[in-house]
Amino acid sequence: MERLSLLHLTFVGPSVEPAIVEFGPKLTLVRGPSDTGKSYIADTIDFMLGGSTLEDTPERDGYELVLLGIRMPDGEPVTLARSTQGGPFRLFRGDHRSYPPPADGTSLSATHSAKSLKNLSHFLLDKIRLGGKLIRKDGGGNTHSLSLRTLAPLFLVGETKIQAKTPPIMTGQHTTRTAEISIFRLILQGQDDSAIEPIESETDRRKSKAAKDDVIDTLLAELHEQLQTEETLDQVDKRLERLQTAITESTGSIEQAAAARQQWGRNLSNGERLVAAARRSVAELDTLDARFALLHDKYTTDLNRLEAVAEAGTLLGYFTPGRCVFCGAEPEHQHLNEDCADDTTAFAESVREEQRKTTALREDLLNAIAGLRVERDEKTQRLESYASQVSLAQREIARLDGVLSPHQLELRELLTTSSQLQRDAETIRRIQRLEALRTEIGTEPKPEPMAPTAGLQRSAVTDLSQMIAARLRNWGYPEADHTSYSFDAQDIVSGNQLRSAHGKGVRAVLHAAFTISLAQYCFDNDLPHPGFVVLDSPLVVYRPPTPNAEPDDSGQILDTASLAGRFFADVQANFSGQIIVLENEDPPDALDPATRDIIFTKNAKHGRYGLFPHRQPVEPDPET
Repeated sequence: MERLSLLHLTFVGPSVEPAIVEFGPKLTLVRGPSDTGKSYIADTIDFMLGGSTLEDTPERDGYELVLLGIRMPDGEPVTLARSTQGGPFRLFRGDHRSYPPPADGTSLSATHSAKSLKNLSHFLLDKIRLGGKLIRKDGGGNTHSLSLRTLAPLFLVGETKIQAKTPPIMTGQHTTRTAEISIFRLILQGQDDSAIEPIESETDRRKSKAAKDDVIDTLLAELHEQLQTEETLDQVDKRLERLQTAITESTGSIEQAAAARQQWGRNLSNGERLVAAARRSVAELDTLDARFALLHDKYTTDLNRLEAVAEAGTLLGYFTPGRCVFCGAEPEHQHLNEDCADDTTAFAESVREEQRKTTALREDLLNAIAGLRVERDEKTQRLESYASQVSLAQREIARLDGVLSPHQLELRELLTTSSQLQRDAETIRRIQRLEALRTEIGTEPKPEPMAPTAGLQRSAVTDLSQMIAARLRNWGYPEADHTSYSFDAQDIVSGNQLRSAHGKGVRAVLHAAFTISLAQYCFDNDLPHPGFVVLDSPLVVYRPPTPNAEPDDSGQILDTASLAGRFFADVQANFSGQIIVLENEDPPDALDPATRDIIFTKNAKHGRYGLFPHRQPVEPDPET
């Protein structure tokens, strides 16, 4: 849990002994007679937490700086230094208790600012998870940032405040009531007012209405200029109905013709594809026919050449038996296919064989050419058929385009007229809405201001109320069972009377119970709280209503000493934070060893004189 803990309060100066008050981690009791500086400790702590001034006293002469040691939530000690005359702070890392302080340090403004991080309020609030919180300050929902000064009364209670008739969370100023309840809600519930949207003030509301009227008048003038008819909205709507009927009929005719055209378009596309394919096929067949014709010519040429060879061989006697035409041997001396490389008889046979083969190939080629030309004729007929289909589709598309064109022109005119009428109808509706809005703005009720307790949960108040009653019961307060925190009055009620109706002693005890219980409630529920409580004179003026008259449940007679004893026993055993109590009276019982007990004697010869060391008064010079 993020808590702060006060380590010490020290006054230092260049020529004086430091005046130090060290605080314990739990209970610190500073006690002693009046005028020893006990209340000055509370005032100085308040001053070191951003208070504007510190009362000047003769005992403080020579002391220039106040040092406040604080242990941060992470355990690091820091020291705040401030001139006794006021002004900004210096922040030092570490625990410093002597004069002069270190030369370094961070300057922090004493004035809270939501726009700057370099101020004491932001520095400390940020350490306890309360930095940047927004507080509602009026019934209009306007907010400002939480400051340490506005939070301080909930954990630092001086002698005057603890006895005052004003409720513990209030200053008594009507203008700050909403903000004070909002701070109480923040501490009690951990919820700030950042989500609230402010309500317009009466002045802003009138200005807003005038501005809205001007805007509406401007918009109405523009709409009237755009309007192209003087008909009423009902008349325009009826015309639109008739136009819609005509548009539907025209659209039906167009759709039928468009569907037919689409189909013919598909037919045309398919026919053109078939025509293109057929033309490619015919072209391929023509190419093949031309190649076959060339081959046929070659075969014919080869046959003619072979025929010429045969005729020449016959005329020259190459193919008749007798003397060899190559070597001159007589038939009886010829060695066929042995000594002579050429055989005229075999050569004649080769010529005839080649003629037969070439003739057969040419016949086969002629058959192929015939079949090819038959196929070409068929594909040519298909091409003509496909071309005819394409031509038919083109004619039908042209015819349907002629049908569609006037219908489309008519439909465009109908749609243009319909669009204009629709714009006119919408313009009339906008005019009517703006006129209705202007009337509504003129008659709209004033917004109800938010109640000061808006957002404060009764259940949380009830839980706190029970803690207050339980703590008072621990103290032996007679009316503990009849004490509660009133949600409506935002004050403590005890014995069917508001706290303000009781005497100073009861008011102080009830205020102390509230402050301690609120801190413990935050500790128990992990809610942000500074972590320490300072109470000045919570018990000194309290007296029981009828001393020595009535025993409590345990059989003990209630008196002042009994309540004080129970008070200290309770805060030592049942309070989780740090508490600093400033009291005139001595506790009736011995305190725990962990408690820091500081006694001011106002006796220069015995113990500690007071907050400041005793100094002999300077005798006035009789000559002056």
